[in-house]
Amino acid sequence: MFYTTCILVLMEMTLVKTKSVYDPVEESDGQRILVARYWPRGLSKKHLSLTEHLKDVAPSVELLQDWKKGNISWDEYKKRYHQEMLQQHEKVRELAERANGKTITLLCFEREDNPHCHRHLLKKLIEKHK
Repeated sequence: MFYTTCILVLMEMTLVKTKSVYDPVEESDGQRILVARYWPRGLSKKHLSLTEHLKDVAPSVELLQDWKKGNISWDEYKKRYHQEMLQQHEKVRELAERANGKTITLLCFEREDNPHCHRHLLKKLIEKHK
């Protein structure tokens, strides 16, 4: 009974990982999804072992430019990104469904230890859809 309960709980878990495109590919990554607006220079789809490239859940060009130029704070970035994702509700829901009992890994350019990357915000949005 305990074993069955544990399996059912694991099956219902949303498993979302985040990584940089420059981190090594691991079998535990599951579906590897590039969530950046632009393709990483010098890296092939084969090298990245991508399942998919979802530009729609990346920040808009305008938001990226404002952040990179230092025109907005991280709090403003988060607010605007969440507003943009309201328009992508269906895509976020689909990602949550894919992560239900399976692992998906969200990939972007920023180093994994950089907390200022939209993939961490997207992960939280996906986990809320459970």
